[in-house]
Amino acid sequence: MARPHTCFIQAQALPWRKGLYGGGRPDVRSKVLSIDKTSGDSTCILRYPEKYRRRGKEYVRAHEEFFVLDGAIKINGIEYSKHAYGFFPAGHVRRDVSSRDGAVLLTTFAAQPVVEQGEPEKGLFDKRLLIEHKNTLEMPWDPGLVDPQLQAGVAIKALRTDPDTGETSFLYSSAAHRIPPHGKKPRWTHSMVEEIFVLDGEYVFADAGVMGPGGYVWWREFVYQGPSGSIPGFNLWIRTVNGPMHNIFEKKKHPMDWNPKHRPKLPADLKRYAKPYTAPAKF
Repeated sequence: MARPHTCFIQAQALPWRKGLYGGGRPDVRSKVLSIDKTSGDSTCILRYPEKYRRRGKEYVRAHEEFFVLDGAIKINGIEYSKHAYGFFPAGHVRRDVSSRDGAVLLTTFAAQPVVEQGEPEKGLFDKRLLIEHKNTLEMPWDPGLVDPQLQAGVAIKALRTDPDTGETSFLYSSAAHRIPPHGKKPRWTHSMVEEIFVLDGEYVFADAGVMGPGGYVWWREFVYQGPSGSIPGFNLWIRTVNGPMHNIFEKKKHPMDWNPKHRPKLPADLKRYAKPYTAPAKF
């Protein structure tokens, strides 16, 4: 069983749960955004409480990727503040973890996050994959990394490229008024999964609704969506799964609807939480 197509759910609407699914880290709270219920790979939001502290060697038997949405957390003496990034391969040992004021992390696991104590067996940890820390606030935006068909007004901060699969993680930002010429744009899809989390701004799918901060998408291969765009602009966290980014565009162009009805495409267990995004009052 693979993760089902999800376009889209606002994370704010999901309930907090105690610990990780599978029983690990009982002293944190979590929201599961999407999950493969067979293999256990998932994307979650983890909330570490104020005055959080764990000492002693422990590791996860799955790759763990994280991006700090709020607050700060210290792992093995390294401070991860807002919008910091890390990728810990399976078997990466945590010796000391703490958070003075609490932290909220967007986190992916490549399998069920079984937490073990001590040191991993030889061969589990692949040092090639380790990205110990990136402070994305200090990284420059690079418009040259963007697909030429999407290039005008957007740029990327590259976070990770897997040396074996070509899978990527990056930040993707757009200036305001990214409106297609003549108000028309094609729908599109990919040959791989695209995962999206809205950090700031708004991202509009004309066939699904308006996403705000906290909006989440697990975009399955060869499922067409859109057209899409943004009037206020956006900052997105994006990950590709099962290969590098490869966009496939329809030839036909469709009128852009900036106020579409809320028509998300969701798996059954998320439908009951689906709510339209409501932008906060500005004046």
